[in-house]
Amino acid sequence: MLYLGIETSAKIASAAICDENGVIAETTMVTKLTHSQVILPMVKRLFDDADIDMKDIGCIAVANGPGSYTGIRIGVAAVKGMCMSLGCKCCGVSVLEELACNVSASDATVLSVLKARKDVVYFGAFRVHYGDIERMCSDMVCSVEDVRTFAKKISGVILVVGDCCEEIKNRCLYDNYLARIAPVKDRMHNAASVCFLAMRKRKYTADKLEAVYLQDTKAEKDKAHSNS
Repeated sequence: MLYLGIETSAKIASAAICDENGVIAETTMVTKLTHSQVILPMVKRLFDDADIDMKDIGCIAVANGPGSYTGIRIGVAAVKGMCMSLGCKCCGVSVLEELACNVSASDATVLSVLKARKDVVYFGAFRVHYGDIERMCSDMVCSVEDVRTFAKKISGVILVVGDCCEEIKNRCLYDNYLARIAPVKDRMHNAASVCFLAMRKRKYTADKLEAVYLQDTKAEKDKAHSNS
């Protein structure tokens, strides 16, 4: 089966075509344009360059959160539209698990950390062992101090990935000689990892695909504030 992966949850826009044997085509870029302007032309170019017909795709996978509210909405909406048009299945993938997948060839505990706001992060922990990934906790929004408390209980090698991995290493793991940040190329979002995780997960129809924000959107916060 051919998989198309879409990643729009942060500043990076990424698309990849993969099968069980590996990556067939992939494009990743940091863009100042909105993902609504970038992702569909990127996907079209990817298929043209790989000389693959979109009708051959069996599943479209998307990083459906946590991350940028707008970016996630754009990615989820694009995948819903493509799946309905092509009649194929889809799969939503945790961004935090996607980051752990980048370094899954290691033998370590992976802390996936993305900045949510000042001193607050999106956090997930995973045990990786030469390609296997085991979730250690549910994805959550928590304080940096909570990450420090969690990390203190871990023995063995720790790898930190995500957009604030250096900050977390310096603030929470500065005294742990077995803790390190992942190489630059493995720290951030990657549509190929979205594809490989989707291969292990349940596929479903587009109407069941949902965004996973983990915290209220700004509109929801404003509404709650106005009603209080």
